[in-house]
Amino acid sequence: MKKGILFILFLVAAVSIVLLVKFTRENSDVTRSLEEERYSRMTAEQELQKGEYRVKKLEAELQAAQVKLSRIQETLDKTKVENGSLKSDLDSMQQEGRSQEDNLRRDLQQVKGIKTDLEQKLSEAQEAAGKALDEARQAKERAEAAERKVAQQQAAAASLAANK
Repeated sequence: MKKGILFILFLVAAVSIVLLVKFTRENSDVTRSLEEERYSRMTAEQELQKGEYRVKKLEAELQAAQVKLSRIQETLDKTKVENGSLKSDLDSMQQEGRSQEDNLRRDLQQVKGIKTDLEQKLSEAQEAAGKALDEARQAKERAEAAERKVAQQQAAAASLAANK
């Protein structure tokens, strides 16, 4: 019986040693797995932090881009308004230019008509002046002839009176 107890004890000790070795291996496998899991979690947390940093950086860049975009949109809107204003100013100036051009053409036609009238009146006045000059010469010649005739008559009357 002692041998049986000893054998059972030996068997229990052997099984205990086998179980101890098995549990030790499982424990070291679990510990290694736990450490790998911890390392994976740590790496994942670091990657998460990097990702969060990138997200925050991208959000900041997005906000900056949105601010720039809104400024560009405001500038574009202002430019559109200014272009519209400039276009309407240009249209009104073109219309005013056409109106002034029409007025100038009308005035030019009137000036041409006045010039034609004045040239006609000038030629009529020149003709009348020429006729008046001819009449004045003729009148002068008649007056001179009349004066000579009067002078001859006076000379004849004086020579008749002197003869008497």
